Amino acid sequence: MHFSLFGDWWEAQNWAQQVFWLVAIVSSLLLAILSALSLYELSQASGAEPEHRSSRIFTPRTILAFSTAFGWLALALSYQAVGLPAILLFAIAGGLLAAAYTKRLIRFFLSLAPGRNLGSEQLMESTGKVLEPIPPHRNGFGKVHLNLRGAPYELEAITGGGELKPGVPVRIIGVIDGRVLLVEPLEDEGYPHEDQKGSRV
Repeated sequence: MHFSLFGDWWEAQNWAQQVFWLVAIVSSLLLAILSALSLYELSQASGAEPEHRSSRIFTPRTILAFSTAFGWLALALSYQAVGLPAILLFAIAGGLLAAAYTKRLIRFFLSLAPGRNLGSEQLMESTGKVLEPIPPHRNGFGKVHLNLRGAPYELEAITGGGELKPGVPVRIIGVIDGRVLLVEPLEDEGYPHEDQKGSRV
């Protein structure tokens, strides 16, 4: 009975309204799931997402924020005496505003993440362990786990020597752009091209 009523109601919608309903509902569900996962990551003090990722224009969060706002605004306007071109124009504008607001909100929360409050002087010469493999000779990023001020952190790292595998103890010898750690294995005394502070010699 209920399914029949839903089917009748669905058939009563025009094709544009059906599309807007699908976009709005699917986008809202995906955005809610992604937001919950992001809040969980922050609560685990795993460090903020890297700056080069948060600074990208198109991210899963901003895309979902755009499509969610687009879907609901277009759906609301579709039940008014508004033509489809005007609906699309207003819905796109609303989606862009929602994406821009989401971008600012993400940056605000990232600024509160524990990893962003660590100064370079606190990180220098501290030690930790490799979480994700770090490619050799600064050819890519990995992740290291630190325990500073009684709190765990996961931060991006590179190395100037050979590949570092998960579990290898490392020492921080430099901080690049305030967010990427330059590390070396604890048993090393420093790479030939770097001094103990991580600068070139």
